[in-house]
Amino acid sequence: MGKLFICGTPIGNLDDVTLRLLSTLREADLIFAEDTRTIRKLLSRYGIKKKEIISYHGHTSPARISYMTSLLEEGRTAALVSESGMPAVQDPGYRLIEKCIDGNIEITVIPGPNAALSALVLSGLPTDSFLFTGFLPRKKEKRKKKIEELSHLYHTIIMYESPRRIEKLLEELIPVFGKRRAALVREITKIHEESIRGNLDKILEAVKSKEVKGEIVLVVEGGKEEKIKAYTGNEIEERLAELMGKGINKKDALRIIRSEYDISRQKLYNISTKF
Repeated sequence: MGKLFICGTPIGNLDDVTLRLLSTLREADLIFAEDTRTIRKLLSRYGIKKKEIISYHGHTSPARISYMTSLLEEGRTAALVSESGMPAVQDPGYRLIEKCIDGNIEITVIPGPNAALSALVLSGLPTDSFLFTGFLPRKKEKRKKKIEELSHLYHTIIMYESPRRIEKLLEELIPVFGKRRAALVREITKIHEESIRGNLDKILEAVKSKEVKGEIVLVVEGGKEEKIKAYTGNEIEERLAELMGKGINKKDALRIIRSEYDISRQKLYNISTKF
């Protein structure tokens, strides 16, 4: 039986490699790559001899994934790399990882750069409790519900967005989130790295005043309210009805209530059975 190495690769600056990553890329029999051009640049930069590279991306078929795992079952080793950063984080790598776990194929991780965590520490916002939500849904209703759900949480929120849609995202967030503190971080580790910090409305002004390019991470402050220690069953029922009335599904509504009230999962479940 072979082994799958989940490899974090640079998110911009090719100097952001580890000795362990280079060793793994040299020794692996195969490389499973989301973007074969990007990994070839990295291999060339560090003089790693040509490897067998198999394309793996969001449109890869289940049959193709089965073929890839069969190579591992034959005893070959493979390095899984995304276009940049850590595979499986806002990336299709999780499908292959899941298949390997189901097949009892050994996996391990080679840690590396990650845009979400890098932006979080650059933001200056609380890092003790955070939620990575990636790209928000594109469909209008699902997107609206997601923004409403996120507005009730008390964690620092990390989002991805494209340059052409960042202005629209900020305009959608402000009516719901208000003037919360935030940071727009772009082009992390690259020459034109930039962090724009301030309230959401100030960041929107900055975005409107210039052409924003490159990969963007938006980090937004969580809600400020404290958990309510005392509550009654009626209060919980009313809050659940209120959230579900806004189109938030039951599962997400229960998560919001758990963040607002000091209530056990079991008690909340018992109350929620009426809905």
